[in-house]
Amino acid sequence: MRHATLCFLLKEDKILLGYKKQGFGEGKWNGFGGKVNEGEGVEDAAVRELFEEAGVKTTPENIRKVAELDFHFPHAQDKGWDQIVHVFFTNSWEGEPVESNEMVPKWVKLNEIPFDEMWDDDKHWIPLVLQDRKIKAKFSFKSDNKTVHNMDIKNVEFY
Repeated sequence: MRHATLCFLLKEDKILLGYKKQGFGEGKWNGFGGKVNEGEGVEDAAVRELFEEAGVKTTPENIRKVAELDFHFPHAQDKGWDQIVHVFFTNSWEGEPVESNEMVPKWVKLNEIPFDEMWDDDKHWIPLVLQDRKIKAKFSFKSDNKTVHNMDIKNVEFY
């Protein structure tokens, strides 16, 4: 199964989300991330994707892993949708977020996260990691490839 990343910037009572303009997840708000290239560590991939999609720089030392999400789309024709996503937060970066070919960045208040415009699983795990919980979760989606059918969320520690 392929590995991917998501990285969220946090500032005061806000989180940076990106509106996906094309590709997997098009039309949804999400964090910034993508595939882990062969030979690349997940932290390095998160840093690279954050720069490519939002134009901000950080380092692997300035991000912290908050979740590992195992996604299964049993009804999808493209089995590449099944993936393990490593989720990171950061409070330290250089530059201001800018629009890219893939994403439109927007600061959102933590109590106004638009879960109805995001992946269905987000409403289940994002509030937990915003409460400083670290989690491993498995999500399986229904035949519409949008709605969570089954989930399992556990607290963990990442080192």
